Amino acid sequence: GDRGLERARRQLERIDADRAEASHVIGLDQVQLQAPIPRPQKNVFCVGMNYRSHVEQNARARGIRPEVGEVPLFFTKPTTAVIGPGEPILLDKRLTRKLDWEVELGVVIGRGGTWIAESEALDHVFGFTLVNDVSARDLQWRTSQMFIGKGLDSYCPIGPWVVERSETVDGSGFELICRVNAEEHQRDSTANLIFPIPRIIAELSKGLTLEPGDIIATGTPGGCGYQLTPPQFLSVGDVVECEAEGIGRLANPVAPWSSHRVPSAMVLEATR
Repeated sequence: GDRGLERARRQLERIDADRAEASHVIGLDQVQLQAPIPRPQKNVFCVGMNYRSHVEQNARARGIRPEVGEVPLFFTKPTTAVIGPGEPILLDKRLTRKLDWEVELGVVIGRGGTWIAESEALDHVFGFTLVNDVSARDLQWRTSQMFIGKGLDSYCPIGPWVVERSETVDGSGFELICRVNAEEHQRDSTANLIFPIPRIIAELSKGLTLEPGDIIATGTPGGCGYQLTPPQFLSVGDVVECEAEGIGRLANPVAPWSSHRVPSAMVLEATR
């Protein structure tokens, strides 16, 4: 929260003031980043069908009528789905042959609350990150709910870090981009969210307590693999890159299920 940010600012000021101490700073190329919150305290909240481009392309791909709801569509991803930059997205062919990508802006809650007014919602936001809402389309469409198709291990890459909210950074002007093997498939602005961030927070917090550290993925634009002609899905060896100027780049390779391992965040918890 605010106290943690202030401690970080003081440390950076000390480093700037003492260049000898700066020699102890480790470069990003020397470390393996984890997700900003490697083990969230509860499921990651997600919003479905929140860009008109996604609504329209989904309808065309599935042969249905495009419809926009009166309120946001919410679902969640379990904490065990969370991985960080560079960690593999696991393709288990026993379960899916239609593994897909979805770049999204992630909102990190900094101040908790319930029944939060739209006019006050941004005051509860700590910052912003990138989320890849990885989806097994065949599992997702098997039933009317999305949890299994979007909640398997590794299906929620988050990162590379959290950018602090400010008066000039309110989440409404990020341009989201997704590339697969360097080929661009998604590009849209968070200015085009059907339900903007304050409305999302206001609706989600009706009778539901949001807490510091909660993560909300705000929806993906059009350009998912199943919406392409012909459809395109992820294979082992592919690399998915999610990017937003002002946040950074989140890249994850696709690997077979045989490379599955216990998430590092779980190992850390077990050794405490």
